[in-house]
Amino acid sequence: MTQWIWEQQISKEIFEQKYCLNGETSPEEVFRGVASEIASAEATPALREQWEAVFYQELLEGRLQPAGRILANARPSSAMKNYNNCFTIDIEDSLESIYDSLKEDATISKMGGGVGFDVSKLRPKGARLSNGGESSGVISFLRIFDQSAKTIMTGGQRRSAHIALLDISHPEIEDFITAKKGEQNKELTQFNISVKITDAFIDAVEKDANWNLTFGGTVYKTVKARYLYDLLAQNAFMHNEPGIFNADTVERFNNGWWAFKMDRVNPCGELVMPPYSLCCLSSINLVMFVRDPFTERARFDFNGFARTAGIGVRFLDDVLDATDYPLDKIKIFSRQWRRIGLGFTGLGDVFAMLGMKYGDPDSLELGAQIARTLRDASYSASSDLALEKGSFPAFDAEKYLAANFVKTLPDEIREKIAQQGMRNVQLNTVAPTGTTSLSMGQNCSSGIEPIFALSFKRTIRTGTGDNTRTEEVSDYAWKLWKDTHPAEAASGAVPPAFITTAQIDPYKSIDMQAVFQTYIDHSISKTLNLPPGTSFDEYKNLFMYGYRKGLKGFTTFNPDGSMKGILEYSEKKESALKRRVAPVRPKDLPCDIHRVQAEGKSFVIITGFLDGLLYEIFVIEDSEKKITLETTKKSIVRKAEKGRYDLIFVNGKEEVRLENFTKSFDSPDASLARFISMSLRHGTPLQFIVTQLQKDTNFTAVERSIARVLKQYIKNGEEVITSDSSCPECGEKLSFRDGCISCFNCGYSKCT
Repeated sequence: MTQWIWEQQISKEIFEQKYCLNGETSPEEVFRGVASEIASAEATPALREQWEAVFYQELLEGRLQPAGRILANARPSSAMKNYNNCFTIDIEDSLESIYDSLKEDATISKMGGGVGFDVSKLRPKGARLSNGGESSGVISFLRIFDQSAKTIMTGGQRRSAHIALLDISHPEIEDFITAKKGEQNKELTQFNISVKITDAFIDAVEKDANWNLTFGGTVYKTVKARYLYDLLAQNAFMHNEPGIFNADTVERFNNGWWAFKMDRVNPCGELVMPPYSLCCLSSINLVMFVRDPFTERARFDFNGFARTAGIGVRFLDDVLDATDYPLDKIKIFSRQWRRIGLGFTGLGDVFAMLGMKYGDPDSLELGAQIARTLRDASYSASSDLALEKGSFPAFDAEKYLAANFVKTLPDEIREKIAQQGMRNVQLNTVAPTGTTSLSMGQNCSSGIEPIFALSFKRTIRTGTGDNTRTEEVSDYAWKLWKDTHPAEAASGAVPPAFITTAQIDPYKSIDMQAVFQTYIDHSISKTLNLPPGTSFDEYKNLFMYGYRKGLKGFTTFNPDGSMKGILEYSEKKESALKRRVAPVRPKDLPCDIHRVQAEGKSFVIITGFLDGLLYEIFVIEDSEKKITLETTKKSIVRKAEKGRYDLIFVNGKEEVRLENFTKSFDSPDASLARFISMSLRHGTPLQFIVTQLQKDTNFTAVERSIARVLKQYIKNGEEVITSDSSCPECGEKLSFRDGCISCFNCGYSKCT
């Protein structure tokens, strides 16, 4: 390849927006600048010239994909010299240390880096302080870091990503687990959160044993381990967080075991590290090594892949010397150990191009070969670099060769390490590679993930604040197949190997991750996308299955949960059962008041509205008509406190007409109203509720009365919004159809 050719316009737009930041007008200019800057770390002019040419060719041919900070910043004349995506810091349990760490966090964020840290050292909420006061707790301090991250815009385009870990035995773990509820509370929006799980905890879960929540040698509380496990699984199932960090599994494969613990992770989870470490990342695009795709001769070029892996190790080792560092502590530690993270992308596409289904036995076998080749080529290249440039300064051959992961290397590589040393303490990972795979990878499948969809809509930042737009995108392998098989594509045929995320058994996805984790010395960033309709019990089993398979981390995305995904299918199947999370009830809701008589009984029925749609219903039997209400007045239902509701009239000033009117709600009628309210809040169409009420062969007075009221809000078979509902953006009247509220004036839309 002598000139870069864009396969899809969106790939070109994203590349130019994200990486042409130094006056470049073409990918070739970007690659030339990157190659020149990184090769400048070589020792002599001859070596710099030699390796600049090699690096440039790997970039131009699309085999090596540097991480985003390298592509964006690595230029001889760049003003921003940070070439690493993420960093870790430490937080000690003192106010001075917390604010020192906040300053370090802000410094890193300003340079465009994400930040990961462990907050297990912070004392829990209510713990005694040396001055006689009480600690405000872990989450209160996380909110300070969260606000700082929201304030600092890195590079004028994005805010810094963060991750916080908390040990499963920390006294504040229950609040931490339930802190984030996706769109419901929008808490800690700049953070991912993960819980550090231990082998002892899993053992306690299996034995249904007690679990002590401790800090500083004091037991604050004792709970059932299984309760904590269920709480963690439940919040992750409903809200996609927290993730899992299997701390003992991580530590078992620590190549620097004699000097530090790898007790934290970067925001996307692919690098497990000690404090004051960094993510020096690049990926190899696997699709570039598939020969004769979609034919009987299709094969993977392992020799070419191993060659690029060796080049990638040298490239990243040079990055460590070419980059600027946000903190001296990070610079000292990183150059002492020279940790890098070379991975890959495009795995899902490779399987499709070779006629394999993701997760089937032949794909697992090929995956193991790819992972083993990456490991062996990387460790061999790093040892050769040590012979040429010297081992990482903290290298101790005897201790290094005793590390559990290093023990799994082939004998010839272990012998090479014993004789030559190692340039880098750990070398391999699998990063998510979302933007680089979409742009430089021409929308190849991301990292280790399956093909998300053959075509889909992607949410894209426009570059102005938090504004976004959606774009239709085709998967790389799918587009290649259509281009090379036009007749079959025109007939609507889809080869069996083109299976997507939603079609793959989640156990097979875990199996694939486990195969690669065997050969990857760091961690793997992978999100297990749950099939729609996955039950909670099924989900809990997946949690445990991932632990048993040796995963270092476990993160899931439930399409029926409360957090919107970056990627969305263009064609969603409507046959699957959808679990919807109710929007949070505000303190006040506008309401209508109805008096209905049926079978000699009289009922007051109050209907509350959120965004013009029915949200809740209250039923009060008042056969003696003791309640006098003016149904024409503007009214609201106020949730005064948990379990207490007041009916308020608003006519210039507020007037409480019914105070705590649910205090005596303990009848079957009240239970029916609560269940109807629950259905309304979770998006059940109103006409379905009315139909179910009318199906009762013993149609009671209260059912008849409720159905009569609810029918008033249905017109032409569709639920209608209240007449006084207006668009929050422009004030015009809203309309409702197909489960969505819309404004035809400004385009505002909200779906239930």
